[in-house]
Amino acid sequence: MIKKFGLFHLLILLATAGLAQEYADPNHRALMLKMEEGVSLMNQGDYASADFQFQQVLEEIGIVPAELCFYFGKNSYHLEKYKQSIDWLNKYIELKGTHGQFFDQATEYLRLSETDYLAQKRAQTTTSRPSETKKAQPKVVDCDTTPYVLCPVCQGNGVIVEQGSLGNAIYRTCPYSDEQGRMPCSNYKEYMKGNPIPLESED
Repeated sequence: MIKKFGLFHLLILLATAGLAQEYADPNHRALMLKMEEGVSLMNQGDYASADFQFQQVLEEIGIVPAELCFYFGKNSYHLEKYKQSIDWLNKYIELKGTHGQFFDQATEYLRLSETDYLAQKRAQTTTSRPSETKKAQPKVVDCDTTPYVLCPVCQGNGVIVEQGSLGNAIYRTCPYSDEQGRMPCSNYKEYMKGNPIPLESED
């Protein structure tokens, strides 16, 4: 019984010593304090300053804590960096699962970021869309000098963003452009005639 107690006590001491060593690391402790400063700034509504603090921690820390993924994702939403917010909030959920301390907040901010990102992409598409008068007049392109044009389907993004049945954003590769968002000139002329040709069907 005494031997068992002694072994258990030794294991506790070793575990405590390991934790103490980690938190005794001056660099690690300084980075954690910097992260907490970022959280405080974020809670005060100073999102730009908070972003600066979080960026510094991310650049210097070896292993990114799960909570930093959440804080950075949440703060990115308030800076209207919706794609960045989506990426980091997803990382937090991947690391902590449904039992994470900030799971409810993370899923809510993820929903908001996806909704606003979709609206942002739609606004960009609307802004870059020509007027109805100009749309009625096909763009004259010389395929000999211009082998590729900006894909009018994905607006040169190479990705089409659609809204799912649950209001979430769904991304799919544009079938009419290459990875750089370009459409072959010959395909563009067919597209303007109402005959869009996917790249895969060219061969």
